[in-house]
Amino acid sequence: MKRVAVLLAITLTLGMASSLVQAEELTLDNCIELALEKRASIVRARGGADQAGAEKLAALGAFLPSVRASYSWRKGKYYDIWPERFDWQITEVDTTLDTITLGGQTAIDASYDATDSVRFKFPDEQDLGPNKSWSLTANMYIFNAANFFNYAAASADVDRARLDVLASEQDLISAVKISYYAYLAAVENVDVQQEAVRRAEEQLKLIESRFELGSASKSDVLRQKVLAGNDQVSLLRAKNAVIQAHAELAYTIGMDPREDHEFSTDYRVREYSGTLDEAIGFSMGHNPRLLSAQKTADQAKHSLRAAKSDYLPSISAFADYGKSERTEYYFPFAIETGNKSYAYGFTISLGIFDGFLRERRVNGAKVFRNNSLADLADRRNSTVAQVKTSYLEIDQYKKQIEVSQENVAAAEEDLRITQEKYNLGAATILDLLTSQVSLKEAQVALIRVQFDLNLAIARLENAMGKM
Repeated sequence: MKRVAVLLAITLTLGMASSLVQAEELTLDNCIELALEKRASIVRARGGADQAGAEKLAALGAFLPSVRASYSWRKGKYYDIWPERFDWQITEVDTTLDTITLGGQTAIDASYDATDSVRFKFPDEQDLGPNKSWSLTANMYIFNAANFFNYAAASADVDRARLDVLASEQDLISAVKISYYAYLAAVENVDVQQEAVRRAEEQLKLIESRFELGSASKSDVLRQKVLAGNDQVSLLRAKNAVIQAHAELAYTIGMDPREDHEFSTDYRVREYSGTLDEAIGFSMGHNPRLLSAQKTADQAKHSLRAAKSDYLPSISAFADYGKSERTEYYFPFAIETGNKSYAYGFTISLGIFDGFLRERRVNGAKVFRNNSLADLADRRNSTVAQVKTSYLEIDQYKKQIEVSQENVAAAEEDLRITQEKYNLGAATILDLLTSQVSLKEAQVALIRVQFDLNLAIARLENAMGKM
């Protein structure tokens, strides 16, 4: 029993811990961290940066010697299908006894009587080898202008790829903020719609009681029921919007929309207190898309220089070493032979004519450079326009929020006065319904402009290059 009690306590503790983990609310910062870990766009951007690093390493390798080593071993048998065709006859033989040392082994030539005719031939089958060979070759450029420019272009491309990673992260952060703010706005809209339903139902009860007392008409009751029904439909629509915004936010951060996630409604809105010129100046040095376009332009310039360097001579040096050992059979003898060699030198080469291929490469590099410079100018102008638009929108929405807040206060006061007039018979049901609708519209408009302010701030941060 004691063991069962302990196991039950552990199970309950783990269950409570699991429920606490599941119920943990995700803040905006949590959502951003999850998105940066899981979204495919970030994975692809980081993979592109890794590939650019590999290309830069390959460009650096052009300055280093290329070294190649090889080893071969061969052994087999030889079959002669026409052995008589290779029947050899020796008519003159050196009778001197020669001793030859090869590879640490001694071979002694046979001697023959010069007066006799000696005949020998290859057999139908004989061994081949083993034959072994080694080689080592090195080659490197002493001067090749294209290598310098290609390395500079690869370095610029690495910087461009890293900036593209930052840009992808920044775009994803902006998307998360937009989805998060949309979710918050949808939640706040539900609160407004619930308050409208509660208010409409209370008004309906009041009007029904007045109808029973004879101080209100049946028309007043029916109109209030219609308003209450419309408010309930609006509440249902608002709840559906929360579910949709919840799923969209989950997808944006890379989570399964089918799972139940809790998102915190507490957040801190960032504000920019600097001037417009300061915002533009900051964006010129920090916007990753703009800086990436600058690096692309630098890469294009170096690529053009590399293409033009094909008109210059190149100097390369080489060195190689080789060694081989062979076993040769001359029936009835087997002789081991071998050799080794080395060589070194340099080569100067200059292309004279290659069928206008160099001209095509230079022209393509010029087009790439001109396009990248045009893209850079366009990106710079676009960044300035985005900063200006977002900056002006922030001021506009701040003032609009003040007006919307005053409009909500005025609508609340108008409803209170209209309610009192209606109770005294000085206002009609239409006046009362209009006041109720006006209050709800003012509250919804306030939520909308607050959401627009959050979006404008997110767009300004994105345009300026702030994470």
